[in-house]
Amino acid sequence: MGRPIKLDDWHLDAIQLMARTGCSLKQAATELEIPVTNEDCLNIMRRASFLRLLWSARHQYFAELANDPNFSINTVVGKMLALAQKLEEEGSHDKSSEVLFKLAKIKGWMGPESQVSVFGSLSQRDLDAIKAKIKGGEIDVKPN
Repeated sequence: MGRPIKLDDWHLDAIQLMARTGCSLKQAATELEIPVTNEDCLNIMRRASFLRLLWSARHQYFAELANDPNFSINTVVGKMLALAQKLEEEGSHDKSSEVLFKLAKIKGWMGPESQVSVFGSLSQRDLDAIKAKIKGGEIDVKPN
């Protein structure tokens, strides 16, 4: 087993930048004004210790997002609307309409497709009255 390779300070800064923006190591190094070659970036990205830290930073960032007090259903709906608009502008009208359809479900404007009411608009009172009539013999029920 090889000896552990020490991470430089800029590696930790790059990891935070990569986790928060989704950029590559090369882009993060450029942003941090660190001169690094593509080959160096590939070697760094192959290190298990670097990848573990990157995954940990990503998970920490996602947890921060999820625990943000401003994050709500309205945030999700707004983001989905923005993405639907972007899809429409790109010409993906079918995908945009799917997003809008899902938003209608989220907002409660449409029920789930799998729920079909065989009783229509009958209330519980109506159903109880029908049961009473059947039990009292007022309605003749014959099996098919």
